[in-house]
Amino acid sequence: MKAPLIGITTRVIEASGLGAIPKGIAGAHLYGAFADYCEAVSGAGGVPVMIPRSVNPGDIVKYLDGLLLSGGEDVDPHRYNMQPVPESTRHDPERDEFEFGLVSTAIEYGIPILAICRGCQVVNVARGGTLVQHLSEVDGFSHFETDEHRSVRRHSVAVAADSMLKVALGTDVDAEGNVAVNSYHHQAIADPGNGLRIVAWAPDGTVEAVESTQDRVLAVQWHPEMHAGVDPIFNWLISEATKWSTS
Repeated sequence: MKAPLIGITTRVIEASGLGAIPKGIAGAHLYGAFADYCEAVSGAGGVPVMIPRSVNPGDIVKYLDGLLLSGGEDVDPHRYNMQPVPESTRHDPERDEFEFGLVSTAIEYGIPILAICRGCQVVNVARGGTLVQHLSEVDGFSHFETDEHRSVRRHSVAVAADSMLKVALGTDVDAEGNVAVNSYHHQAIADPGNGLRIVAWAPDGTVEAVESTQDRVLAVQWHPEMHAGVDPIFNWLISEATKWSTS
């Protein structure tokens, strides 16, 4: 049995940020993603492949067994009928357009989707949902600002008992129905998109995950790829991708 092929979305990176390079290359662009995504997929038994946006979503998705939507910039708020706020980060409308196409095509093909941080927001907006554009610090806690290592699980998340997420996380969910996660997001889901169900909440009420069992979509605000070891959520992705590839 072949290992499932998992497509990972990328962002545009300026070559000038790489350090000492020839001046003529400074304006060049790279497609990239944090190595943690690829290592997590490989560690769970999948074959990671990074997706450039130069391809048509339909041309790449037909070769994939699963899709991982990675983190990055804010989704352009015009896509959910809002104006940017002062705390907005940079937007990349071309990336939004490409990833919206990937989501719809992946759902059409029936391959499983794991959406992380920005990816969670992309899935939600692509399905007609809205976002909280900036999460204010509450009682000295920020969902985003921290000097702690990316693997540190900074707060708990309550997970719905009858959810696909709870099954995916397995023993990481304690007896009270909570899981500890890291946190690197300044936005979150406001209204869930069509067919998506909220299945996890932070102590302050922030939505931390949505899912669609019908479409095999699991979307979380935290970064499981940065947790120590192989997070069980990647075992879920590889298991679902294997089922799809052999069906």
